[in-house]
Amino acid sequence: MKRLHVAPLAATAAVALLLSGCGGTGGGDGGGSGAGKGELLVWVDNTRMPAAQQYKKDHRDVTMRIVTIPPDAGYVPTKISLANRTKSGWPDVVFLANPAEAATLASEKFGYAAPLDALVPKSVRDGFAPGALDTCTFGGKTYCLRNDIAPTVLWYDAKLMNRYGYQVPKTWAEYQKTGLKAAAEHPGTIVGAVNGKYGAGIYFGSSGCPTRDTLSLTKVRIDLGRPECTRVADLLQPLARKKAVTTVVPIDPSFAKFGKGDELLMLPAPAWFGDFMFAPAFKVPKGRIAAAPMPTWPGESKPYAGQVGGGAFLVSSHAGGRTQQAADLVRWITTDINLQAKQPTYPAFTAAATKWGEAKSKDPYYASDPMPALTAAANALRPGFGAVRFEADWQSSFNDTFVKAVDSGGNLRDSLGSWQDKLKAAAKTSGYTVG
Repeated sequence: MKRLHVAPLAATAAVALLLSGCGGTGGGDGGGSGAGKGELLVWVDNTRMPAAQQYKKDHRDVTMRIVTIPPDAGYVPTKISLANRTKSGWPDVVFLANPAEAATLASEKFGYAAPLDALVPKSVRDGFAPGALDTCTFGGKTYCLRNDIAPTVLWYDAKLMNRYGYQVPKTWAEYQKTGLKAAAEHPGTIVGAVNGKYGAGIYFGSSGCPTRDTLSLTKVRIDLGRPECTRVADLLQPLARKKAVTTVVPIDPSFAKFGKGDELLMLPAPAWFGDFMFAPAFKVPKGRIAAAPMPTWPGESKPYAGQVGGGAFLVSSHAGGRTQQAADLVRWITTDINLQAKQPTYPAFTAAATKWGEAKSKDPYYASDPMPALTAAANALRPGFGAVRFEADWQSSFNDTFVKAVDSGGNLRDSLGSWQDKLKAAAKTSGYTVG
């Protein structure tokens, strides 16, 4: 298996562009400011533009200017940094296609994100999927509301499973056994992908390995010597040796060869892969793909999910007299059931996700209803996976250590020490103390 070298920022941007369903942006440089004009300045990507326009239409008492921004990683922090220098141009509301950037925008250095605890009732915040707002919460304060989440499930090809006489694994031990059996009996078959966030967020995230456990805006816990980390290395070591897992990143076009060649037996992956990857990217015909809960780790009875993706809305601390208006918009756009039911990805707001799932349950593309697994995953996000300011380094350091060991046939446990060293260095450079 070859290793695909993809810059983390480029990979993140590629996913965001894919989810936005467009090849570019709708224009607008994000300039200007609502300050002093009584005008609510809103920055959103193309996918969120119709929702913002609907809010403007339904709330004619609110003067709004909506600007389309690209979903590229780093775009929003760069623009906010410029606004900080010029003391103007801050959007009152901004959508983040890369929710980890909330850690940057809420930091003391940026001072952009406003805490929402007093602006959005607790009863509303409690309506989000359990743990969905963890990536928005620092030091007990909530700095954003999630628009959508990307809990991981075990996607599998039901036709291949039946053809080979295999059972869908319920534990990671069964997953490993099935993967090794498939590699031996059907060479070329893969059961997972290990690259960047698609390895770190799925395997290590679901296991609860503290690679980015944010204790506050200035303190993070990183400890890769824990069993929650070493068990992931032990799980993947034999699968890597038998090439049952690949280091080709799933969003690369070359990954389609596994789908076209009937070599994609299983793939632990986020919820959005169901609509946006298996058919359009991997070319897997309809009636074959199904979803199961993530396998359980040893000693646990609950199948925890990792996370790869999703978006969030923030309110500016510079909004002044428009602060409550901005918070009301964010509240509406993330919790309106009819609006969220029509969005392309899994809503973070639980009631909206239930409505959203009605169409998904009837989708003829799937071999069986994927919603039970997706719902279970949304309610089982593993705690400790925080938004960090070293997101890009988190991905690249994983590739430079763990993935490199997978490619070279090295010892995966040994690579954890090198990954930890790089993570700690990146965290400290980003202004964290490491606990």
